[in-house]
Amino acid sequence: MSIQSIPYCPPTIGILPETSLLDALKLMLEKQINHVPLRDGNGKFAGIVSTQAILSELIPASARVEHGLSDLKFAGDATRLLSSRLHDLEHRTVGEFAWKNVPVLNEDCPVLEAALLLSQSNAPLPVIGKDGTLLGMLSRRTLLDYLVQQAGI
Repeated sequence: MSIQSIPYCPPTIGILPETSLLDALKLMLEKQINHVPLRDGNGKFAGIVSTQAILSELIPASARVEHGLSDLKFAGDATRLLSSRLHDLEHRTVGEFAWKNVPVLNEDCPVLEAALLLSQSNAPLPVIGKDGTLLGMLSRRTLLDYLVQQAGI
């Protein structure tokens, strides 16, 4: 059986890689979601941007680099610093921060293969049509809900 039988979320939300990070963040907060797929002008999958990527960008670079600061307690509250860095996001695009090498699920992907890939991912995975068009996003929760229904539990 393939994932075509699972009612995955259609890509009602999909943004262009040129969208500002701040606009993407506002959209995610408004829709209460953590991941948004990117689509190019032809509707083809172009990556995923996440709240995790945006939050990481607010953290000083000295703490993000390998072997950087592992503790920022010395900085105190730093809400002003984090808030001021939000304004910088207006000038950055989601295309700069999108995960582009994520596994994708072809529309005829077997359910077991989808379960494996989702178990190894921290994000929902894009469902791609034969022509590369983004058809939707399949999350772990959606797959588990489908399996519970199939099991009659």
